[in-house]
Amino acid sequence: MLATLRRILPLRGCTAVALIAMLGGCAHWPQPEAQSPDRVAWVERQAALRSLSQWTLSGRIASTGLFGFSGRVRWQQGYEQFVIDVAGPFGAGATRLSGVPERVEIRNADGTWVTTDPETVLREAYGWTLPLHGLKNWALGLPIDGVPAQVTVNSAGQLQHLEQSGWTIQYESYQQTDVGLDMPQKLTVDNGETRWRLLVDRWSLPVAAGRRG
Repeated sequence: MLATLRRILPLRGCTAVALIAMLGGCAHWPQPEAQSPDRVAWVERQAALRSLSQWTLSGRIASTGLFGFSGRVRWQQGYEQFVIDVAGPFGAGATRLSGVPERVEIRNADGTWVTTDPETVLREAYGWTLPLHGLKNWALGLPIDGVPAQVTVNSAGQLQHLEQSGWTIQYESYQQTDVGLDMPQKLTVDNGETRWRLLVDRWSLPVAAGRRG
């Protein structure tokens, strides 16, 4: 693993743009129109979700495919700064990703590495095809800014189905948070070869989010 991780690949073109869009969350481009019976609710919900600069989710994550994985995940987002902790049963394979869009640090039992292309590093080191470029937005129930998408929402303005960047995201259920804003609880992310399933046990949002949502 050490030999593989030392081969940190440079970030290129669209990968850089996508990663910055996922981790930074600062740029705002026009959004795709929602195919929904209640577009007003969708627009209002997007505004509430995009205003979230700080949040934490804790839950379980699992994948299918050649290098299947299941374990716990904790994601802390504070403006551009993020910390993602992933660990298998009994803490096996514990890995932390942290940093800002321009500089991502990956830490595990073997050491610490800095990269601008964590998707490539995770694929080479663990065999994971993990769409980090979109996962931040998709976990919140939002499409990536400025990237073509097909979306379906319900009458409450909640995203139900999303197709974007070669991935299909299906939202199975939502949960009400302490501040009154419903957030995704169960979702799957599938590209036809790999499927990731996220089950959020708890969302922690700032109190102000409830007043906006």
